[in-house]
Amino acid sequence: MKLAYVTALFPCAPAEQFFEAEVRSIARQMEIVLIPTRPPSANLCYPELGAEVLALPLFDLRVAALALRQAVKTPRRALAALLQIAFGPSSLRARVVNVLAFPKALAVAHEVRRLGVDHVHAAWLTTPATIAWVVHRITGIPFSSTAHQHDIFSGNLLATKVRDARFTRVISERNRRKLVDQLPPDCAARCVTLHLGVEVPPLPPEPPERTPRLLCAARLCEWKGHRYLLEALAQLRDRGVAFECDLAGDGELRAEVAQVIERFALADRVRMLGNVPHADVVRALAQSDYDLFVLASTEREGEHEGIPVAAMEAMAACVPVVSTATGSLAELVAPGEGLLVPQRDPAALAEAIATMLADPLERHLSGARSRAHVEASFETTVTTAALLALIADGDGAQLRASTTVLAV
Repeated sequence: MKLAYVTALFPCAPAEQFFEAEVRSIARQMEIVLIPTRPPSANLCYPELGAEVLALPLFDLRVAALALRQAVKTPRRALAALLQIAFGPSSLRARVVNVLAFPKALAVAHEVRRLGVDHVHAAWLTTPATIAWVVHRITGIPFSSTAHQHDIFSGNLLATKVRDARFTRVISERNRRKLVDQLPPDCAARCVTLHLGVEVPPLPPEPPERTPRLLCAARLCEWKGHRYLLEALAQLRDRGVAFECDLAGDGELRAEVAQVIERFALADRVRMLGNVPHADVVRALAQSDYDLFVLASTEREGEHEGIPVAAMEAMAACVPVVSTATGSLAELVAPGEGLLVPQRDPAALAEAIATMLADPLERHLSGARSRAHVEASFETTVTTAALLALIADGDGAQLRASTTVLAV
């Protein structure tokens, strides 16, 4: 079997690193073609994936030529698909984006047929799934999608895509319920819960005697809650708790986060690392460079965590997690594996971090339990095997057997 895997940017930008482990795992079992929807260039940011990459831009002369060639071959199907994405049940923004992506979808339809692709899997329920759906309508090649978090609330032909897909995989049970709530009853059974997975490294070495080191690997955006984390860290400093904290990631709030660090006089304790290559973060965790993974995410309707892969990777390396109880984090961090606190509560976050730092033995045991949980439920060979079984399930027998396929 040959699989096309449609992303937004991966692997042509330092983004969507949470797809890396799954792509590598799939590539060890079958041919896979990666198709980023809007690659900034043809340069690859993730080496040695074992996958072919079709890095067509969102639109250029080549895309236009391929799209025209496909439209001439299948004019009725192309017109029907265009009318559906332009006037179907979507938000105005989604319709505009879909129409802009339509030539790319036609070009992809032409190329996946040429490449002998047997199945198309969209890594998001937004534009990547639109492209996969158009390819399906044009070529008849079956498709499926993964839904994460914000894409569940995109208002982008959700029912149409779910109904026509072989299945829709949702990365957490909470988010599956959120998606099903927006769908007609006949679509609910087509949605399954299947976590993203991570690679579990060898057992890390014992950390040396040092000032405890914290890691927050998260995009610098509003809902990641960095300002609450920094306020909690300032409270810890004022209580005399020793720590160092690295912020790995970049984003639109970079300047604001830097100002908060300055306002709380945390420059001697907190470092902003910017975008760090994914492999470097994984390597640092596996080398016991950090003692605790911290996250202060917030949520509101349509904007919340799924199950953060960075937290999974920390737990796989025996690093326990202190986080807010937002999104689907409770599906990852079980009791005894870390601490979850209410969102937007710096005092509670500070207390949880202090508790973990004050007891090295319990922190070590929490890390060991975290690793065991990830090995059992979030290891990429386990989750990928379940995904590929669903893809291969042509008659839907596995899907009918259980509406929820949990890698737990």
